[in-house]
Amino acid sequence: MEATGQFLTELCEDLSSQHSISFIAGPSLYVATNHKGPWTREALGKISVIRTWGTRLSKARLVSRLINLGTYYLFAAAASSRVARPDVVIAETDPPLLGALGAMLKRRWGCRLVYNVRDLYPDVAMATGGLKSRPLLALLEHANRIAYKRSDLVITLGRDMAQRVIKKGVPAEKVVVVPDWADCRQIRPMENGFARAEFGGKFVVMYSGNLGFPQGLGVVLDAANRLRHEEEILFVMVGEGAKKKILQEQARAMRLENVRFLPYRPKEQLAESLSAGDLHLIPLGRGVAGCVVPSKVYGIMAAGRPFVAMMEEAAEVAQIARQYAVGMVVPPGDAEALASAISEAAHNRAQLLVMGQRARQVAEENFDRPVVTKRFAEVIASVNGVNGVNGATKH
Repeated sequence: MEATGQFLTELCEDLSSQHSISFIAGPSLYVATNHKGPWTREALGKISVIRTWGTRLSKARLVSRLINLGTYYLFAAAASSRVARPDVVIAETDPPLLGALGAMLKRRWGCRLVYNVRDLYPDVAMATGGLKSRPLLALLEHANRIAYKRSDLVITLGRDMAQRVIKKGVPAEKVVVVPDWADCRQIRPMENGFARAEFGGKFVVMYSGNLGFPQGLGVVLDAANRLRHEEEILFVMVGEGAKKKILQEQARAMRLENVRFLPYRPKEQLAESLSAGDLHLIPLGRGVAGCVVPSKVYGIMAAGRPFVAMMEEAAEVAQIARQYAVGMVVPPGDAEALASAISEAAHNRAQLLVMGQRARQVAEENFDRPVVTKRFAEVIASVNGVNGVNGATKH
């Protein structure tokens, strides 16, 4: 249900047309599974999936998260003994510390290691204040230093993230940018979907995705408060996350009748859901640029919608907004600037329509699923030095 799982599924599906893929996954926090042992084997098309047992405690508390991660690491390490020696092992930064496991498996198997940086640790934890424990931060830094050193290639999601990784001492020639993507066959502009009818013809300002700490979503409520008298503007926040209850309580305390919270939409309804927004919000807190690259931007563009990048100028999404003229950029945490941009957009819908049409074209040409996954496959083939790759992908 979360973006990381969806991207990895699509990536492995596309790679499996030419390569042998084994994937070690943990238990879902959203879908109940019936484990009768430490792991189970599944087949997803040509993909071999080993799904480990693990705790499924609430992600709201740090100690629960650590227990969940700890049980996954233990069982993933054990389950790797059931995988034939691969040519390439791919370890992600989500969840953190996985790079150290990837380095261990590289040594065991004598294979290549690709480190796929999706969230930059411990930088993102420090920037958001989500983790203050100095020993844990030091552990994250040490584990990632091992992964960077042992990896044959480091893949980042954006130019800003690549620069941060290089500043950590990783050789520039070892760092490659491969962005996330949208499937433009599945996500397309839908002007008359059911979701749009829910909002009664209002100008919908939408945030769709994880309601967590890196996003700095409190500023959206402040902007909604400033625009509460513009009755045609409705703020819609779609998704789940660790901060959702806090945001709902804040909205109630502020008596914001122009803010509505909705749960995640099923993936097959994503095109209609994204198309229901006239203007999308992509926020990042100050200091988070380069630590994460919000993948929602590609789905928004595929749906033919413009966006407001609420982030620092150097952030990847802000660069996309300016480079292709498909969105606006406002400083992170600036509720007044955000409210002003939204109000201006609401009164210039013809200009927004042109931006949305351009966004769809850019998505098709640069960020469509087959375009990007082909690029990923080429990168993996280059690090292995052969045409065929057997990848043991860890999640």
